Amino acid sequence: MRIRYVEMRGLRTARRLEGRGRFLRRTAVGFTVLAGAACSATPAPESPVGAGSAIAQDIGDGWHESLETAGARPLPPAGYGTLSQDNITIPVEGPRGNLFIKVTPLTEWVIRMTAPDTYRRLNGYKVARGEQILDRARRNGERGWPLVLFVSFYTRAVESTYEPYDLQIRAQNVVFRPFDIIAVTPDFNRERLRQQESQVALYLFEGDIDLDLPLIVEYDGRQSGRWSGIRLLLDRELAKVMSRAVPETP
Repeated sequence: MRIRYVEMRGLRTARRLEGRGRFLRRTAVGFTVLAGAACSATPAPESPVGAGSAIAQDIGDGWHESLETAGARPLPPAGYGTLSQDNITIPVEGPRGNLFIKVTPLTEWVIRMTAPDTYRRLNGYKVARGEQILDRARRNGERGWPLVLFVSFYTRAVESTYEPYDLQIRAQNVVFRPFDIIAVTPDFNRERLRQQESQVALYLFEGDIDLDLPLIVEYDGRQSGRWSGIRLLLDRELAKVMSRAVPETP
């Protein structure tokens, strides 16, 4: 079995220090835009499909849907899905039972299966930091858009700690670790949780990880294979979305 680790513990520490430096340079405006939606452990209410289609967003040289159209999956129009964020989220429980992690792929064909309000919110995380994501990807040698995961850490304990770079993906007997992490909530790089507090970040992985294949999310020895079931749910929802998006002929 071939296992690839992208950094040893010393490199991980260096990256955390580098991340803290980048974090301190971020403006308060950026945090204000994203922190409100991210801090809640409960997904925002979904609007009905009848409320109208959600329009995919794009800004300047940052994110655009054309960056995510190279895969085998068709990219249906946004705004016709009905799934919630929890429906497409992989849960992982920490080894001591006091740390809960939620991992949501922000891949476009995945989030377009969600309800309009949920799609706009999840797509907005990519849009707001599109140029930053592309810049980090290029520095890592990525030629296109990376795999972006929306990751939240939560605890019910009085206090808990977490190691951001211990979260990894195992796919086709290869272990992938994030090549960069972009904090969403202001205190993410503190690596510590207060009771009932969530800390959120965008995790950047190599873009050639195929979400159409089985994968496992791991953290500190604990694993979740929930993605296999989510893929089946996405397949069923895609058929429904395509039928809703095609107008009936009289």
